[in-house]
Amino acid sequence: MRSSITASVFAISALAFGQWQVPGNVVLNGASPDDRQVLGVGAPETGTDGVNLATVRTNALTYATATGTSDLQVVLAPALAAITPGMRITFSPSSVNPGPVTLSVNGSGPWPVRKNVNAELDSADLRAGRPVDVIFDGAAFQVTSQLYPGCPTGYEAVGTRVCVESTPRDSLNWYAAVYTCAAEGKRLCGFSDWFQACIQNASFLGTVSSYEWVDEAANSTNLAKLVGINEFSLLPDCRDGGHRIPNVPHPYRCCYDR
Repeated sequence: MRSSITASVFAISALAFGQWQVPGNVVLNGASPDDRQVLGVGAPETGTDGVNLATVRTNALTYATATGTSDLQVVLAPALAAITPGMRITFSPSSVNPGPVTLSVNGSGPWPVRKNVNAELDSADLRAGRPVDVIFDGAAFQVTSQLYPGCPTGYEAVGTRVCVESTPRDSLNWYAAVYTCAAEGKRLCGFSDWFQACIQNASFLGTVSSYEWVDEAANSTNLAKLVGINEFSLLPDCRDGGHRIPNVPHPYRCCYDR
């Protein structure tokens, strides 16, 4: 069987490079492993072409660099006949995303990109050069790879989950501070966030000049919690603070859950 196929290949190759079809399965049953393989298969050019091992290993058919920041564009080769549910694509962003993202593939789209089923991407979820795996669900591309984004400008990482604002904001009352952070898609930092940032970053304490609001239980019906100043020495301190009436203005910091 192998010798007849080899002869056919050489006969075709002598005339022109091409393809042929057989009516049934081809069985390679040579005596050695070298006699049971098909060589010289090039990169596929259409959706019905065979695929060589190198193409499979490099994901060349489903991987591309994405251009754009919010409206991403990828071009796969060969081009897809259609975007169908279950289709998996890997792309490397060329820049950090500023917020929600859409993805177009070979001109099909744009389709929204989602994480955690129905959540839009946050700013800096995508990082330049960091590959992202997505699967099309029929209405959107769902991110299936782990996102470990950096922090937005002006924020510092505390572990892998939270970014804390590097410097405090101008004074507001506690209620206004909570509202302002939420309106930006962030939240007022809790005491544990603030404390971890303070003890981990040697320069953090130098940014503390007054009491700062945090979103933490105050063990009091009418008071909210403040941190950052020792109540006795009035010097910056990571571990000290106090309680105040929530409608009194104080500096505060927003936190970003990445």
